[in-house]
Amino acid sequence: MDQYSQRLEKIEEALFTLMPEKATREWLPSMTDSLFSPVPPGMIDHFHAPGLELLRRGGKRWRPLVMVLCCEAAGGKAEDVYPLTPLVEMAHNGSLIVDDIEDKSVERRGKPAVHLLFGEDLAINTGTLMMFNATSLVRKASGDDSLKFSILDSYCESLRRLHFGQGLDIQWHNNHDIVPEVPVYLQMCRFKTGALARFAAYSGSLIGGGAKALCEGAAESWEKAGVGFQILDDVKNLTTGNPGKDRGDDIVEGKKSLPVILYYQSHQEKIGHFSSLMEAAAEKGIKEGSREVEEAIGVLEDSGSIARAEEMALSMLGESASELRELFPESASRELQCRIIESFR
Repeated sequence: MDQYSQRLEKIEEALFTLMPEKATREWLPSMTDSLFSPVPPGMIDHFHAPGLELLRRGGKRWRPLVMVLCCEAAGGKAEDVYPLTPLVEMAHNGSLIVDDIEDKSVERRGKPAVHLLFGEDLAINTGTLMMFNATSLVRKASGDDSLKFSILDSYCESLRRLHFGQGLDIQWHNNHDIVPEVPVYLQMCRFKTGALARFAAYSGSLIGGGAKALCEGAAESWEKAGVGFQILDDVKNLTTGNPGKDRGDDIVEGKKSLPVILYYQSHQEKIGHFSSLMEAAAEKGIKEGSREVEEAIGVLEDSGSIARAEEMALSMLGESASELRELFPESASRELQCRIIESFR
């Protein structure tokens, strides 16, 4: 069993301890205190079913891995951080549920988006619950109150960043007349994708006993890696396609990804044609609008904007790995972090 698998097994155990297959009486108090005990467990099973469905489908789980590896690289014990890893992974999965509703996505991780299976009302409630329910873990964590407050404070800041980033993204893809500048787009990515990577690195390093400079440095480097990850994810959406999603669904959703922004900047005279392709694809959907989607992708490829976006992302990832090697002392945990970044390529 490789070093990642050993850690991932413990992360999975922590996730399904917080969100078990069945809401037993023993579990209810740990989530909501004894005030919830009169409620039949079956009712809990019903309203957390959308989250459990998405969690069962798996995922990369690289964010909780970063949390564990930063703890170890800072000199701490992994046993101290595993119980808190659901903080970052539950927030990520909860945000995906809500994002899919906002983006009108039909597929997630190779299956129908959970709001199509359970209804939008239940999915929204479960998605937000996943973000907040994980905070119960902080109260039960080892360490003094100062440490617990710092973890919770950082987590709340991450949720604010996450929602700020999503708010910007929604504004842009709902209005084809809004095309953000590259620095504004990158800030959106720092909020939307970099926030949880930042939290994972900061809190992991903090739990591991890292000094303030180390914790903040790890947070900055992993935030940058998160941005690089997002850009490459957008590139893959337009080239090979993302696993479990339709190739080019970002075109249908009107996403102003970096390849699109770079194209708009260098081809002002052709913006009207490209926007019309996006609008037609959005109106028809991913299946009926496949001709418009493929034509739009071809335009981006021919312009070189996809290749330029990929180059920017790879540069960010290289910088992040170099910074981590300078920040942490040499160790297997430091190198495993860099291997995660390498896997984004």
